[in-house]
Amino acid sequence: MNYLLWALLAAPALLMMGALLLNRPPLFDQPGLLPRLKTYLTQNVAQTAPDHAYPELRTPVFRIEENQFPETVGACMHSLGWRNVREEGGVVKAEVVTMLLRFTDDVEVRWQATTEGVAVHLRASSRVGKADFAANQRHLSQLLSCLRASVG
Repeated sequence: MNYLLWALLAAPALLMMGALLLNRPPLFDQPGLLPRLKTYLTQNVAQTAPDHAYPELRTPVFRIEENQFPETVGACMHSLGWRNVREEGGVVKAEVVTMLLRFTDDVEVRWQATTEGVAVHLRASSRVGKADFAANQRHLSQLLSCLRASVG
């Protein structure tokens, strides 16, 4: 009976750890393990910002013409296998299904021309739950990698 109780208690913890590890977050990068775990286990949104505490989520700037950007970001979303890619009022949106639990997350991309190129604001959010186990950060990292490869 005790083994069954321990198994029931351990299953959610193992599932959470598995979900976190599948998303491959940079747990030991700045600002460190504890702040990152707190974020991944208590928030269900990831987004870029100019002064973000996580260096990989600081607002990127790409050297691309503003009118070419929506097509480029849409092509990246399609290449990543994301669903329902569309442009709505100057925002490119897509849906991403998570690997382990098969939840649907929403990704939005906004951009603004600057003197250096196009500044890009990315936002990924979970539709369900209060924690995303770094899934939304993984979505943004994948999209940024594709954009860097596409734009150069």
